Amino acid sequence: MIITDIRAENFLKYNHLELSDLPRAGIIAIDGPNESGKSSIGEVICFALFGRTFSLGNEGLQKLIRWGESTCRITLHFVINDQSQYKITRMVDRDGNHGVQLARVGEETKPFARGVAEVDEAIYDLLGYGYDEFIESYYLAQREIIAPQPHSQAVKSMAGLSTLEYVAFEHEQEIEQERQAIAAVQREIDGVSEALNELDLDPRAMLLLESDQQALQANEALLHEKEDTLAESFSAYRAMLPKKFAARKAQGRARFFRFVFFMAGLISAISWGLLARLPENDYSQKLAAQITAYFPQWGEHYLPWLLYATALFAVLFLLFWIRVATKQSKVSNLLTQGEVLAGAMESALLHPQAESTLDQTESSDEQAQLREMPDRIRAESISISELEPAVEQILDEMQQAKEHLQQQGIRLGMAIQKERGRVEKGDKLDEIKLGLMAQVAEHDRRICLRERSLELLAGATRHLSQRFNRDLGDSVRKTLPIFTDNNYEHLQIEDDLTVRVFSSQKRDFMDLEEISSGTQRQIMLALRLALSQVLIKRTAGGKQFVFLDEPFAFFDQERTRNTLRMLPKLDESISQIWIVAQDFPEGEAFDLSLACTKQRSELVAAG
Repeated sequence: MIITDIRAENFLKYNHLELSDLPRAGIIAIDGPNESGKSSIGEVICFALFGRTFSLGNEGLQKLIRWGESTCRITLHFVINDQSQYKITRMVDRDGNHGVQLARVGEETKPFARGVAEVDEAIYDLLGYGYDEFIESYYLAQREIIAPQPHSQAVKSMAGLSTLEYVAFEHEQEIEQERQAIAAVQREIDGVSEALNELDLDPRAMLLLESDQQALQANEALLHEKEDTLAESFSAYRAMLPKKFAARKAQGRARFFRFVFFMAGLISAISWGLLARLPENDYSQKLAAQITAYFPQWGEHYLPWLLYATALFAVLFLLFWIRVATKQSKVSNLLTQGEVLAGAMESALLHPQAESTLDQTESSDEQAQLREMPDRIRAESISISELEPAVEQILDEMQQAKEHLQQQGIRLGMAIQKERGRVEKGDKLDEIKLGLMAQVAEHDRRICLRERSLELLAGATRHLSQRFNRDLGDSVRKTLPIFTDNNYEHLQIEDDLTVRVFSSQKRDFMDLEEISSGTQRQIMLALRLALSQVLIKRTAGGKQFVFLDEPFAFFDQERTRNTLRMLPKLDESISQIWIVAQDFPEGEAFDLSLACTKQRSELVAAG
């Protein structure tokens, strides 16, 4: 950046300041006694660019207004990259109003930035540096020159560390936020864990309840099956009794006729045998006499009929034998109903729930009688009138047992439902806990990433710091011998910007406290110019001006001459050099000389 024109109205001691067509290269010398307004020119430049001066911040700008006036106004023309021309106009009044606008030369009616904040941002974008870097490099205010502070934002910016430091700060903030988030999530996890502990879930409880429910349902189904079996078998038994009675009655008749026909056949066979084979036998004669008495027409020709009768009686005997066997089979089949009923009663009486109900409702004699009934059924020694109420009693008690099981089932179902709700709640809490733990893991992963990033940033910061210090040292080597009359040639600049100077006489590095204050100021001036060179390289902004206010306070005439002659050759990028002094060595020629006096409140000059 090169300044081409300055115009100020009512600024500090000047009611009118106008510097036009300023030389873009060379030295602009400003001399005059104390309180003559030399430093005010530097403050005009500083205020025009950044809206503040070295001695005044954003507050108290009214002090810049010339005494007795209500407003001051400054216009500054400058060139960027040796070609783009800009104009900045800034004003401030006693009421604290502060206005500024920035425009390209020739386009003043269309400023591209207006207002303090917007112009500050635009200036930074154009120049590549802000007020802090400007004060530490290009602008030397009338003050004691001190070593640059390694922790100042200006030096960090010049070293290229500001962005890295900002990123590192953001990472540290994010790490802290992640840790706070972890702490918050951990509190939630603790709350969920406490809720799980309060639930006190037993993984076996649900299995046991479901197993009990299955056993209860199986028991109820078995009891229902036995009840149905007993009812059906009793119904079948009751229907069987008349059939059994009829079958046995028919069996008795068949046995009777079978006996009759057997005897008849036997008699007819014996009679035939006696009459046909032993006719001379006394028994045969007696038999023939009896037959003749009953059947007068009997004769020998009727003997075959006895055989026919025997055959007939034999056939009838066989038929009734078969009928007896058939009826016996039917009776046996009917008697199986009794066995079925007896078995059903035994099974019902042996069922735990029914047995428990009997124990509670019946006396020991009644229980004994009930348990004897199956044997009596098998022995057919029990009447239906005695059996029916007993069966009904057993069925009633089985129904009560079923109702008792159903009540147990309802209570067990409610317990299962409650336990299922507890398990579902536990599952949800476990799911929430897993989700929270996943969040913690994600926060931990982010912290690890940022910590790794911080390590990389720290390495990059060390590298940039070392390179910055090395560049400073290289730049200082050009000017330090001239400023110190070749007594000191090298500076040792540590990472924290601690400066030590190499003494040619002592052949060793010395701390600044070991040398005179004048030499310290000379060394610091060399370091300041080195900072300017480093900033120019970083911003790549083309030609640059520097403003040095009283830089030679501790220089002798010869050293001042050497410095004045060396400065234009120091760095081709440092083109426009403003120097303020009370007086300059005689015979020195400058590209522009500005003489200030206490009496004049107006300064007008042109290059």
